[in-house]
Amino acid sequence: MSDNNCVDPDKHHLHICELKAKELNEEVRRLFEEPPHFVCTNCGVKVSRAENVCAPKAID
Repeated sequence: MSDNNCVDPDKHHLHICELKAKELNEEVRRLFEEPPHFVCTNCGVKVSRAENVCAPKAID
């Protein structure tokens, strides 16, 4: 289990922070193609789908 505040540690390997760390640039780029609807409360990255971050919070 990860030491961060990931709400879904079983899928952490699919979250933005892990993908960036592995430098999967094409895969990461695709996650930013749609307008953001969520922000990660751990790292602040904004994405369109909640499942792409560790601790999602809806953007108002």
